[in-house]
Amino acid sequence: GNLYTIDGKTLIQYAIGKPATHFTIPDSVTSIGDYAFYGCDNLNSVTIPDSVTSIGISAFQYCISFTSVDIPDSVTSIGESSFFNCSALTSVTIGSSVTSIGEWAFGGCTSLTSVTIPNSVTSIGEHAFYHCSSLEEIYFNATAMNDLSANSDVFDGAGENGNGIKVVIGANVTKIPAYLFDNCDGVKSLVFEKGSVCASIGRSAFHGCKALTSVDIPDSVTSIGSSAFSGCSSLTSVDIPDSVTSIGDHAFAGCSSLTSVVIPNSVTSIGKWAFDYCSSLTSVTFENTEGWKADNTSISSTDLADTAKAAEYLRSTYRSDSWTRS
Repeated sequence: GNLYTIDGKTLIQYAIGKPATHFTIPDSVTSIGDYAFYGCDNLNSVTIPDSVTSIGISAFQYCISFTSVDIPDSVTSIGESSFFNCSALTSVTIGSSVTSIGEWAFGGCTSLTSVTIPNSVTSIGEHAFYHCSSLEEIYFNATAMNDLSANSDVFDGAGENGNGIKVVIGANVTKIPAYLFDNCDGVKSLVFEKGSVCASIGRSAFHGCKALTSVDIPDSVTSIGSSAFSGCSSLTSVDIPDSVTSIGDHAFAGCSSLTSVVIPNSVTSIGKWAFDYCSSLTSVTFENTEGWKADNTSISSTDLADTAKAAEYLRSTYRSDSWTRS
């Protein structure tokens, strides 16, 4: 039979040899133990009651017949590799109390088509959605999530077998964390919900999103972080609103398909190498051409009024300088 702790609160081990295709976890259980359902390939679904608050390490790893999972609002943490390689899983509902999603939690869920990160999430582990190759929609609603670090690769390999991923940023999201979609080749479009209050796009947030073709940044955004869109080699247009004050170092470096950009009146600083390797950039319109310096070199207003010359200055002549306007 199934193995529980004496108090019945932790499910330690599901009886792996059972032929059943569905199991309902008793509502006395508050935690699903590490490896509890590991390799239970007969099961195609498990009902998790709203008594459960935590899902352990590799709890459902290699449950290769799982097709859907509903994580209730009572759960606060999803453990490392908890649903790793659940290759038949097409849908997952992450409850509204989850604060942490462990590393590799949904890695290798190659049939998963959409995922919503709820507003409660504050941390996502490395490779959490690695190689979710059928992913087509990511709804990001986390309102207080911590920045990620380089090489987190949360969505590395996601969407690579589909038609590209549509990323939707929820209206209440105040910042896009650093490195969130770093190196996600599958991201094809980025949409901010109407009424967005997003103020900043973090460092390398969309770095290396090679399939991303256009970005319409909402007028709540004031800063575009360093390398935020660097290496987005398919990006043909970006709309920078008249709310942005700073564009970080390397922000659009390597956007080799970008042909034109408008620098709005609100911008007072442009970082080093911000438009480096933008080989197709031939037109840059400065809405305010007065008072610009590249490091200590004053740039004439007349030169910046010439859109071709302005492009050459940003792309080449003064590319390694920090630009400021006083």
